[in-house]
Amino acid sequence: MEKGILISQVISIAESNGLTDITPIELSNGGNLIIHLAPYPIVARIATVISKENAEYAYKILDRELRVSRHLQSKGVPVLCPADLSDAGPHDVAGTWMTLWDYIPPTVIQPPSPSEVVELVNGLSLAMKDFFDELPMLGVWERTSQSAARLRKHSDLRIQALIQVFLKVDKQMRLEPSLLIPCHGDAHSRNLLPTPDGWVWTDFEDVSLMPAYWDLASYVGNLALFGGTQEPTFTYILGQLNNGADLEAFGFAITARTLMSTLGNLDFALAGHGDLEFATRQLELAEDFIRQIDLIIRNE
Repeated sequence: MEKGILISQVISIAESNGLTDITPIELSNGGNLIIHLAPYPIVARIATVISKENAEYAYKILDRELRVSRHLQSKGVPVLCPADLSDAGPHDVAGTWMTLWDYIPPTVIQPPSPSEVVELVNGLSLAMKDFFDELPMLGVWERTSQSAARLRKHSDLRIQALIQVFLKVDKQMRLEPSLLIPCHGDAHSRNLLPTPDGWVWTDFEDVSLMPAYWDLASYVGNLALFGGTQEPTFTYILGQLNNGADLEAFGFAITARTLMSTLGNLDFALAGHGDLEFATRQLELAEDFIRQIDLIIRNE
């Protein structure tokens, strides 16, 4: 659907909820079209891509996002909240699903320290354990499986080496599904939003049942991949792990997360949809980084 028509229909839905004299301001247009419904402190998040691919699936994801956010809010976790001035949705905009969220004005605050990062992620992970709605098992990991399958015949030996590691990790990932826990799924630093009141979590599209420490590994994975194993947040996390079992579980999670990010970004970029330079840099670093993680675990 043409963007202007889509936005006008979004405004119509907002007006039916009592909001008048709206000036739409486009904030971004990637996987989701994000529109600030000025002057109200409300953002419309329109799932243009996944709605086009599978509207029923898009509804389920958006509905679950709202429920997860409300659950975390009830647990005292700092999160971006569904809009409370109107029905947050999901709303059907001619087959494209939309939800309404609080608008956070552009804010600049100090980056969280390593200890603050761990506190933020641990608070999120602890509250997620009490979210008892049905969640997809290994939801975000299944996309990596698809990427790995598409990359299996690629001629680059570095990719082939990562595929071999992936196959071992994938087998272990599926051994004991009863040990998987509810996770944000994609708790990297860009999904922490700066606000006048501090950092809040956002973007719950990838909530899944995942291995222990998945969210912590998601946050620090690329930081350590590019910054090395002496990266401050990574070294702080290692210092907080009290025993070999925790260290092993964290090592497994960060290895899997590195594979997920590297293979997924490569697959996306090689298909012409992503940043090939960034994905190639990840590829250059990933094999040695995973080897270093293995050495850290074995030399605990």
